[in-house]
Amino acid sequence: MKFSSELFNWSLTFMRRIGYFDQPRLVLLYLLSPISLSLMAYYRTYVIRNDFDEVIVNLFKISGSTMTIGRAFIVMCKSKKFLNFFESVDEWYQELHREGDDVTLKKAHEYTKKIKKTSKTVLILTGITIFYVMFVQLLSTAGVGYKKLILDVAFPGVDFYESPLWEMMSILQGLWTAPIVIVSYVSYLCLTLIAIAFGIFLMKNLQSKLEGMNEMTDEEALNCIKKCVKDHVMIIKYHRDLEVLFSVNSFADVCIFAVIPCVIIIISTMDHDMSMLIGDIQLSIMVMISTFLVFWVGNNFCYESANIAKAAYNCNWENRNKEFRKYIPLIIIASQRPLQLTAGGLKPINMEFFLTMVRCTYSLFTVLFTMKTEGDS
Repeated sequence: MKFSSELFNWSLTFMRRIGYFDQPRLVLLYLLSPISLSLMAYYRTYVIRNDFDEVIVNLFKISGSTMTIGRAFIVMCKSKKFLNFFESVDEWYQELHREGDDVTLKKAHEYTKKIKKTSKTVLILTGITIFYVMFVQLLSTAGVGYKKLILDVAFPGVDFYESPLWEMMSILQGLWTAPIVIVSYVSYLCLTLIAIAFGIFLMKNLQSKLEGMNEMTDEEALNCIKKCVKDHVMIIKYHRDLEVLFSVNSFADVCIFAVIPCVIIIISTMDHDMSMLIGDIQLSIMVMISTFLVFWVGNNFCYESANIAKAAYNCNWENRNKEFRKYIPLIIIASQRPLQLTAGGLKPINMEFFLTMVRCTYSLFTVLFTMKTEGDS
């Protein structure tokens, strides 16, 4: 998986080393703390159910932690499909070498370099976020700042806000739970975005091949159109693989997005230490931006799939021989239905649905904010 390792960069490396694909026991060991704390956080939310502010913030953090844990189990259950997916990407690259397609190889290398730079930037930003969250939590443990856990937890008969349980729980969340959850969340996000973006790259490459046939001889154009049909079939299969691997988790992103703007506004009005509020807002904005990026690349994926038919129609086919012309309808007919990525097979991942989500979220925020205002008065 040399090309896949370069393409998916540190996100794939992390998921391999943590054991997502072949070491389920190791994954369970890493997730033992997040799973336990999430259960205790659910209990804490039940205990403080009358405290509107705390419940909303806690639900956001619990949903993020639960979604990360759920993704880990989904990846483990689909580990063979993920590995087959990575192998298919490598096979595509190896076939380019066998065919001597230097133009596409050059484009692939340039694309990989861009992905590497972007991935490194995301990794740096993730590191900064983790460092800030850990620093603030460990600082509060040392007796400075507001006494609050990253994820508020409770257990019957146990007070985690008294020493030494407070210090132990704070260090556990700061040094284990928060880094594992944040890095796992971001690595899976990068994997998803790169996979979709690579599909867009394949479509654009196919379009450039179709548009570049105008200057070819009949024999060269015939060989090229045969290869284009083959590439289009591969793209359709690639779309099916994306749906199988990422559709369910995209549905989870849709579900969690509804509470994010509410959380950002509500926590900004809470009487807590400003450093903690900055960390909470930072996490909320990170999830909001990541959801937007998934919908944006998903929208572009669908748009570029529709452009394949246009490129095929404009490839000067009317001046070619009969054998060449018979391949054009194959591409156009297969492109009549755009390749849409969906959230759990229910809704398409596009900007139209994203705007609908934003409107629904604003309506939810209005209701919650009214409830909060009436409760305070």
